[in-house]
Amino acid sequence: MTEHIAEYFRHNIGATGLEQAGELLAETASALGWRLAAFHPQVGDHHLPRDGSGEILARKMGWPADYASRWEQLKLGRDCPVGSHCQRVSAPFCWRNQPGSEPWLGRKLLAEQREALAYYREYTAGALTVPVHRPGARTGYVSWFTNNARTLRRLGGDSQGTAHLVSHLFIQHLDALGVNMLQRTDQPEPRFEALTDRETECLAWAARGKTEEEIGMIIQRSQATARFHLRNAMRKLDASNRTHAVAKACTLGLISVHH
Repeated sequence: MTEHIAEYFRHNIGATGLEQAGELLAETASALGWRLAAFHPQVGDHHLPRDGSGEILARKMGWPADYASRWEQLKLGRDCPVGSHCQRVSAPFCWRNQPGSEPWLGRKLLAEQREALAYYREYTAGALTVPVHRPGARTGYVSWFTNNARTLRRLGGDSQGTAHLVSHLFIQHLDALGVNMLQRTDQPEPRFEALTDRETECLAWAARGKTEEEIGMIIQRSQATARFHLRNAMRKLDASNRTHAVAKACTLGLISVHH
């Protein structure tokens, strides 16, 4: 059954524009048993794709307009731990919407990441997320949401293959449509080697004024290890010093300076 769904999507996606592609993705999610689908062309960007009339596309995919608009206004795309995790892995992964649990997918969440997860609680108990890595260090993803945490693993297992294929076909189609051109251009597109979760965490603490010694204590590692991760982050961001690296990371939406 799921093979037919994937073939139907493959057959129809090529002839769609942006709005129709979003609607097709939503229909596919429903056919696979998911409550809603969502996508993001670029991890770290808080802007959402819009249709020809300027309306956020998520509304026509079943998401309330005010919910999607507020997601964008709060810049939750920059703090979302789901997007951050997509930069670390290639395989699809299931996650439960439990912002208070530690660890979450094997890591400790920052306060703003927990707030981003909490924002989703009204509409989802968890999701299957498929990372899609493309040339130019660009990472997008498609998430398939359910409001029943007890069936998440089963649903994810049953539809993972189809969701993986459809997600890649969908993001590739967005690239062909030039969807990034529809995004606002006031945020530079990342052109760097993806930071690891630990590098991002150390950089976030550096942005809050913590020293290498303090960062080492926070992450329960040595000062030398903290320095190692910070230097790797500087190298990947092509930054001349730590302050420059923090500034670049903030501009790219990788970290936030808010407490």
